Amino acid sequence: MLLLEALVAATTLLSPIQTRSDTTLGAKQAAVCSTTVALSDSVAANLGAASDVHGGIVRWDLARGPIRIWVQRRPDLAADVTVTPAEWKRAVVVATDAWRDVVTGLAFALEPDSARADVVVTWERVLESAATSSELAFLTAGRTTLVPGGDGRALLAHVRLAVFTPGAVRYSVDDVRAVARHELGHALGLAHHRAPTSVMAPLVRTERLTTDDRSTLRALYSLPIGARCTTQAK
Repeated sequence: MLLLEALVAATTLLSPIQTRSDTTLGAKQAAVCSTTVALSDSVAANLGAASDVHGGIVRWDLARGPIRIWVQRRPDLAADVTVTPAEWKRAVVVATDAWRDVVTGLAFALEPDSARADVVVTWERVLESAATSSELAFLTAGRTTLVPGGDGRALLAHVRLAVFTPGAVRYSVDDVRAVARHELGHALGLAHHRAPTSVMAPLVRTERLTTDDRSTLRALYSLPIGARCTTQAK
């Protein structure tokens, strides 16, 4: 059984959880990029979505070392006597492990100073959604802002994780871990993927990266920082 579906009874959430990006690629378009490897249609579409969202390839320069991540202490408003603050932080750290070494040299390192971090993770009481569906709005759980430099180099990412749904239901540690895994994909430069089984699907249904998730990230990081892809109808 899928992780989030298994949590429905315990959390009273309607599975799956939705996470949101501000821009997605049109269903009949894909970006064509010159890569060092052959791409499947699905990976090419995923890569095109990332290029379309950012107006080019935005990614981290892995040669500079691990991506430094700072996680805000879970706020008092999220108090849960059954879970320690360290466990909430651990949920985010475990989410980073899913992406570690998917690309050679990709790693995260905890940073104690938020001012020095590359990725800042903070908690919001509720995240409002622009979704037209009341069900999707109810399930919005994460949002990420990725800030690029003029050359396309990723400079900063801000991941916001909701504590409660707009319906005032508290997200569980398992929910947070699944959503954080998805949002960290955005922080690495990915957009939403079309396959519903993908970790990067708009509706998070899984806790494991798919082959396409890994292949898309590798393709993204095989391209020069700031490369621009041409978009064409398919």
